[in-house]
Amino acid sequence: MKKRLRPNRRNIRHCLSIFMSMIICFTLLSIWPTTHAAAPTNRLAPASVEQFAQQQVNALGTSNSDWLVAKLEYYPLGPGNHGWFVHASIQDKPIGYMIMIISINPQGQLLLSEYGQGEQSLYHNELLGQALERQGLDIKTLQTAGGKLTRGYAPPLLAYWKVERVNHPALYIDASNGDLLPADRLEYVETGSEMKSFDLKELQQQIAIPDTAMLQTSPVIIQPAFDPSFQLTWLTSEPLQPSQIKQQLQQNYREALVFSAEEWNLFYGGPLPVSAYQLWSIAGSESDLYVGLGGFNSTQRFIPLNKLLNDGHFYKINP
Repeated sequence: MKKRLRPNRRNIRHCLSIFMSMIICFTLLSIWPTTHAAAPTNRLAPASVEQFAQQQVNALGTSNSDWLVAKLEYYPLGPGNHGWFVHASIQDKPIGYMIMIISINPQGQLLLSEYGQGEQSLYHNELLGQALERQGLDIKTLQTAGGKLTRGYAPPLLAYWKVERVNHPALYIDASNGDLLPADRLEYVETGSEMKSFDLKELQQQIAIPDTAMLQTSPVIIQPAFDPSFQLTWLTSEPLQPSQIKQQLQQNYREALVFSAEEWNLFYGGPLPVSAYQLWSIAGSESDLYVGLGGFNSTQRFIPLNKLLNDGHFYKINP
């Protein structure tokens, strides 16, 4: 009797092993479309881009050591955006992001267009899933039907998802808050003269890397949180002069400021509260100031002050 039981036990164990393997395979297949949609594309980031990103990480690490041990993942922004989204995480927990754009000049110099710190990030899969659900879609069904998801970036500050569906108009979703964007405006931007495709192999040899070995950052100075839509007195105030803004931020940091890009507000998602600032400096030179926008009900995003002054105005909320 015992001799007949042994083969049966082996058969049972063998069947159980096959059954468990099938369950694991089906589980992996069921989550593959979502994982694939978010997969990083490090192999598409030129060495010069990674070198520049590491310089920025080292600078941010002088004020926040998390950056120095973070894992970086690179996602091209395209087509025709001349840039990369760099996601930073520690053990799969987001700690920040960077967007690096190649300037349109003969040298093709890389610029840190914006960055963010903390667990909120752009192009978050959960935010995308919620936005698609509001449109009666999901990532798995979209890809199964031959759809396509692309990360896009429209200067000066509009990060978005382009959702392409077979036999349907494309959808554009704000990558900072999940709002649906006007398709006609984004289609116009994508077909504009500045949105030209680029040869990645050619750029690997042409991208200029600025010398920022001694670059460092100050601690982030947090401003009071508020929602500009509930603090409307700024609409009746005069815009601050450029010479006043840096002083206002650094000396009167408890006074609430609003940034408005006027006709460019669609591309900023604004008007936005000024929620923080951080100084960047190289030994022996003057400091550059990055201004934190948003953060009350959206991702906090740090933008160079000079860029903001070129695109809009700062307003003080009158008491």
